Amino acid sequence: MTIRYPDILDYGFPPGRQSYGPRDCILYALGTGFGRDPLDPEQLRYVYEKDLRVSPTLASVLGENTDWSNDPRLGLTTSGLLHGEEHLVLHRPLPAAGEIRCRTRFSEAFDLGAERGALLVMDRRIETAAGELLAELRRIEFARADGGFGGPAPGQGRIELPPLAAMPGRDPDQRVVLDIDPATPLIYRLSGDLVAIHVDPAAARRAGFDRPILHGLSTFGFCCQAVLAAAADYDGARLARIGARFAAPVFGGDRLVVSLWIDGPQVRFQADVPDRQATVIRGGYAELTGPAAPH
Repeated sequence: MTIRYPDILDYGFPPGRQSYGPRDCILYALGTGFGRDPLDPEQLRYVYEKDLRVSPTLASVLGENTDWSNDPRLGLTTSGLLHGEEHLVLHRPLPAAGEIRCRTRFSEAFDLGAERGALLVMDRRIETAAGELLAELRRIEFARADGGFGGPAPGQGRIELPPLAAMPGRDPDQRVVLDIDPATPLIYRLSGDLVAIHVDPAAARRAGFDRPILHGLSTFGFCCQAVLAAAADYDGARLARIGARFAAPVFGGDRLVVSLWIDGPQVRFQADVPDRQATVIRGGYAELTGPAAPH
């Protein structure tokens, strides 16, 4: 099997619809690290239905459907797929309950060469049932085993890859330490990503990992929490955009250290697991509405 280019750009994702409520918001928050300290009133607001706040990166799982990765028409090596980047724009705060509809498409497929793989660029537009735009996301999937199909190289396709942030040449303004419970991958998968490498040790080994890995989007949600804690007084409604590259796997039980550089409403961040000397999130950026909280 091989990627058929440019046919892949015409792949028909089924229209997405989803109704969600406080239980879904709370489950997502638990799978992205909120509630580690159940006595912290700011964290509690994301995991308790009373005055419930919604983590803005919940938008990254609304309308989620991972069935496409197994569709033989795409010619993909499923065991070689990894989430490479996520870029999310929030047009309005997410309500704690509602019905959404979304449209997903492949915008481009970049060929890195037979030895290096491919980058699949997916775009999703998320609206309320009444047609109000909630969020837009651009996702880059790294197809490690599927290069050499004759597609364009980065810089030569129909779109440009999203820019990532450069980290300043100074010490970070804040560091947020987040311990990831070993059960986090088991919790996060219930928000929609049931791919086996996050739960099945044998599937993880076939993909080249010695144990199941945490979902990249769960790590993304942990980093969002760090941004909110450091720069927005835990107010998720102030987040306008956020993006990052997933540079290395994270495992349940890891200690995540998020370094943040805060310049007014602009925040840049990087995440590391010092125990493994691994940088797991690179080029992170976020934009807030209004000034950042003092740090």
